[in-house]
Amino acid sequence: MKRFLQLLVLTLVGLFLTACSSTYMSGSWADTSYQGQIKNVYIIGVAKQEVNRRIFEDTFSRQLAEFGVKGTASYNDLPSDMERTKETIKQQMVANGADSVLLTKLISQRSETVTSPGYASGYSSYGGRGGYGGRRGYGGWGNYSRSYDVVYQPPTTTNFVILTVESVLYDLKTEEMIW
Repeated sequence: MKRFLQLLVLTLVGLFLTACSSTYMSGSWADTSYQGQIKNVYIIGVAKQEVNRRIFEDTFSRQLAEFGVKGTASYNDLPSDMERTKETIKQQMVANGADSVLLTKLISQRSETVTSPGYASGYSSYGGRGGYGGRRGYGGWGNYSRSYDVVYQPPTTTNFVILTVESVLYDLKTEEMIW
């Protein structure tokens, strides 16, 4: 069980890392007394747009498969226009041979804008050809010149979208939350 929960956490983080620039988990809880074996997870992504739900469920199924756990996407059995009650979900889980259900939903979304100021930096250089004045020795100033180079970095504005997602894993037999 502990290995599966670690797998689940890694899968969630991996999934969100591929979709986001940075991801972190702010908290996690697991039922340490759970002794069952998780082999087939019925995945339900709660989303306003059906395409986002399908992408999430399919991607999560593939991620679980890499670790030897079957993930069954629910969008085939539970269309968005269908009423999803606990009993309907249980019926579909049994029909698909699932032993657990993962429910994931977006809790909040906010935007942040960060502006970095621009900068300019420069340096002076003196140079001529062939030493001092183009001759050996100190005989003259020759083609001695001065240059000033400037590097400019304009200000940049970056917009971030910050999503808070909650995932809960329930056991089919006990109907208890296990993660």
